[in-house]
Amino acid sequence: MKNIKTVKPKILLVDDEPNILASYGRGLRRNWDMVTASSGEEGLRKIHQQGPFSIIVADFNMPRMNGITFLAHALMIAPESVRMMLTGEGDFHIATKAVNEGHIFRFMTKPCSLETLEKTLQAGHRQYQLLQIEKEARQQEIQIAGEIQQTLLFEPTPTELDGCELSAISMPSQSVDGDFIDFFTFSPTKFDVVVGDVMGKGVHAALVGAGARNRLSRTIWSLSRGTSADPSPAQVMQMLGDTMQDQLGQLCKFITMVYARFDLENKTLTYVDAGHVPTLWYSRARNEWSALKGRNFPVGIPMVRAAEQFEISFEQDDLFLFYSDGLSEGRNPQGWQYGDKQFMQTLCDLPKYSAARFLELLVEDFKAFVGNNDFADDLTIVVARIT
Repeated sequence: MKNIKTVKPKILLVDDEPNILASYGRGLRRNWDMVTASSGEEGLRKIHQQGPFSIIVADFNMPRMNGITFLAHALMIAPESVRMMLTGEGDFHIATKAVNEGHIFRFMTKPCSLETLEKTLQAGHRQYQLLQIEKEARQQEIQIAGEIQQTLLFEPTPTELDGCELSAISMPSQSVDGDFIDFFTFSPTKFDVVVGDVMGKGVHAALVGAGARNRLSRTIWSLSRGTSADPSPAQVMQMLGDTMQDQLGQLCKFITMVYARFDLENKTLTYVDAGHVPTLWYSRARNEWSALKGRNFPVGIPMVRAAEQFEISFEQDDLFLFYSDGLSEGRNPQGWQYGDKQFMQTLCDLPKYSAARFLELLVEDFKAFVGNNDFADDLTIVVARIT
């Protein structure tokens, strides 16, 4: 039976005294994967080049960069590492301040025996393991929340429409999505598209988005009672803003939204833009893209005017692109935004495709531009093609 090799915990020891590094190195390497550095500057390089470390230990009294400064930098670049400090007798009060303000787990007084250091490292490693367990639990909860959101909270794209193809995607940056999409179908020739973007990312933004979608449905239902006429986009957005303003203000949140109604019989699009990125409209007759933009504030910010809606007329083979700023503001490794140039160049090549193929090619181009699938912001796109 083969012996299973135990992985040693990896630690970084930073001290400007070579004798101390050598002495501790001889005593610790049996149980620890030990990396040493003789200055704070070298220690930071080792974190970048050889990390992650479960524990980082630094001497306080080092030239140029003392231990507190070094560990403060280490906190920013390696926040999951457990940080410890070695300090002389006269530095006790400074070390205490470091523990209170610098998120340092323990400090040890020099001279520190190998036995004391070993026990302290073991306590630090247990702390690191607990932090990793908590991190994994949080990630699992967020993943489950994302699965619930995708399964229960995102409406399927309408397919039984007379004169329009729809295709949509929403991809979260942190497992759960702060963007949201909704569709309201009144008849095969009349339907609404809603795209919203909650300020912020992660679980809190996703909860605000879920609440906004629920309030939006209740708003449409409330305005539709006792009348055969469908409420206009302006009526819906006015009531939504009025009812959510105080709650979003308490949460210090706001939501950019676009609410658009397609009337396929009359070939009109009526929309309300609440601080959202422009909706893009491709006119086949003119063979050009136009930006549809409104003048309303985001939901949650007090409105200085009544919700304002606009109407345009479209033709067969026209295209409409609704999206969140995660698309236009995505950056490549060089720091350029997708919306700076690449976005419109790509759009000029896509109007000939179906809505589904258009969306597929656009997402592929965006991913190739940013260079990976880890987006800095939530990515939401809806493509509507008039047939």
